[in-house]
Amino acid sequence: MEQQNEQKHVQKQFADGAAEEKLPAEKCSEDINQWHNKVLSYKHLVRRWTAYFWGINKAFLYSYEDLEQTIWYILMVGLQEFDGRGDEEQFLNWYIRNKVVSIMMYGKKPPKCTHLPFTPIRFDYVSPDELAEVNELFYSDGEDD
Repeated sequence: MEQQNEQKHVQKQFADGAAEEKLPAEKCSEDINQWHNKVLSYKHLVRRWTAYFWGINKAFLYSYEDLEQTIWYILMVGLQEFDGRGDEEQFLNWYIRNKVVSIMMYGKKPPKCTHLPFTPIRFDYVSPDELAEVNELFYSDGEDD
């Protein structure tokens, strides 16, 4: 009888332990869902800035989708950077605009992107002003002058 009680006690402890182990995983899943919903709640900002920057810079960009992915990335970094002061949407609006401008105009890397930087900007773009120099550098026939 005592042995059965002991066995039930051990089984109960094991069952409680298993329940405790599931709790952090469930909490993690819940946190991921909340983060996902929060990011998606700013879809209108991503669409607006993607359309805006595509409209004025499409000659310099790989594709609309690459620009959109970059802006989604910047939005997520902006959400992590937001410290709770002021309006979150206004901060993100400012953050996305400034980061995309710094990427396009000044050739900066996206924020927190150090090891494997990515960019929506085409590297094969050549302005008409630089066309002669590029032709001389890359399309020579191999003869030295």
